[in-house]
Amino acid sequence: MQFQVPQFIETEDKIIGPLSLKQFFYLGAVAAVGFALFFIIVFWLWLIIMLFVGGLGLSMAFIKINGRPLSKILLSGMKFYWQPQTFVWQPENPQVTKSEEIMKLAKPGFSLESIIAGASLKNTWQKLQTGTKQGLINAQDFSQKIKERYQVFEKITGERQAARRVDYRY
Repeated sequence: MQFQVPQFIETEDKIIGPLSLKQFFYLGAVAAVGFALFFIIVFWLWLIIMLFVGGLGLSMAFIKINGRPLSKILLSGMKFYWQPQTFVWQPENPQVTKSEEIMKLAKPGFSLESIIAGASLKNTWQKLQTGTKQGLINAQDFSQKIKERYQVFEKITGERQAARRVDYRY
């Protein structure tokens, strides 16, 4: 038993002559706006406005970029600029523990805990900005404040983790 497989499923049906329904509506809207404006405004202003409106209508009806209609491209562009964008990094394997090889590769004073606290990045940034010992002193003061707020503890499994200190004395 043979079956016919539909082909050309991405092309729109030509309903009104050589135009699809969507193309006909775009051109009809341009014609309606042009007809209404012809009786409302003076001829030279109507001509200038119709050049822009007609160009927009013709481009919406016939221009395709990479096989996508211009209307979809413009909608995608508006969504990109008006909707908030959130980029969240999630590690591929968050259960990976630190091995001795990784710890040997790490430079002294550059640990995972200091990255979490932000002290290492701040220290490096200040060294780059100032190039003086004052930047280093400020970074050490900052890292001391961070150490006062965070504490590194070791779990039963041997994994080290940074946690925020909470002082309930107040």
